[in-house]
Amino acid sequence: MKSFKLLAVGAFVVASALGSATAMAHGIVNKIVNSPLSAAGTVNNARVGINVYLQRAEAPGKEFMDPKVVGYGIPAGGHLDVEMGNGFERDWEVGLSQAAIMLVTGTPQQGLPGKAVGYAVGEGDNDRTFRITPTGDKGLPAEALVSPAPGAKGDPIRQRGLKVLHIGFMQSAFFNRGKTGTVTVRIRDAAGNVVEEGTGLVKFLTAPVPQIQPTNFTDKMRNHNWQRVKAGDVLGKTAGTVPITLMLYDKAPAGDAAKLHEYKGGIAGVGVLSTQQLKAMNYAKPATLARYNGGLIVQDTNGDGALSPDADRIIGGVIGAAPAGAKGQELRSLEKDGKPMLSQASEMVVPKPGKRWGGAIMQLQFNAGSAAGKYRPTLALLSNPDDIASPDGSSYTYTIVVE
Repeated sequence: MKSFKLLAVGAFVVASALGSATAMAHGIVNKIVNSPLSAAGTVNNARVGINVYLQRAEAPGKEFMDPKVVGYGIPAGGHLDVEMGNGFERDWEVGLSQAAIMLVTGTPQQGLPGKAVGYAVGEGDNDRTFRITPTGDKGLPAEALVSPAPGAKGDPIRQRGLKVLHIGFMQSAFFNRGKTGTVTVRIRDAAGNVVEEGTGLVKFLTAPVPQIQPTNFTDKMRNHNWQRVKAGDVLGKTAGTVPITLMLYDKAPAGDAAKLHEYKGGIAGVGVLSTQQLKAMNYAKPATLARYNGGLIVQDTNGDGALSPDADRIIGGVIGAAPAGAKGQELRSLEKDGKPMLSQASEMVVPKPGKRWGGAIMQLQFNAGSAAGKYRPTLALLSNPDDIASPDGSSYTYTIVVE
């Protein structure tokens, strides 16, 4: 069967980008991560709040999120099954409906709601399986599957096709139980044959950690990832670009599943000091933070609106990756009138989604380096922000392409 591109793709052992530990995946599933709208979506005994990232053999891992790469569709007369396997416990008070799962194109995610793009959500062959069935005679052709997000029309290259599954969306129909959870994704044709398949495993966290998530709530939900620029351009400043934006959730308090699921506290007053800025401050980085070669994530604790690695709280850092020989690349807080724009409660930035989802939004600018190629800054939060010797917890990697 075509589904077993497993041999072509191979087995992947990956670190979850958003705070859960080592996970395994194969086939069309790349990895399973904490959803960008949940503070505790991969915590043991919490309600499920996850994103299942897909991939292709010819575009594995992060490369699948390139807007030039087309995602998946659903054949005419066929359907998509998403089976929640071992490690997930059904909540019988929540149905398997659109409220509990959303198809997504790209990351940060641009949603593909069923009413807008043409599919219905129901229960599959068992009570642990979401079944997504196209409502039109032509199925959901990948090339034509685009998000109705207002800003998507302004993307230089528009995302097409299914690339992510957001499970535990408006509601969550499952709980995380035990140490790990398994999700299997199958696309079937009109005859019921599996044409694409993959399985992913996520290791649940034993306790919540602060979360840093991708978001495109700003700029009318433009695609903030995989922006294509020229050397020397500044994302967030150069015309046609948008800032690098992230959602910050504080560490959820210990409690039952409902308390964890409902927690939406953000981390305000946070920004990034680049390596260049730290050097200008004559700051000597401790050995425990040496991995942060691209700068530090700092929270303004004295309320002066500025960032100081000595006076304020270091809560994470930037791990930069750039083409060989590149110079001049820099990630730092977006500036307005010469001052850094520190993270704010989401409701203050985007009132409607901010009120619903909570968190705090941080906006950054990126100076594109001198060499052509892919620049990949990873923003990571310390698993314990009160201990700079603690390992990384949650993290996310953006891709910027210099042409």
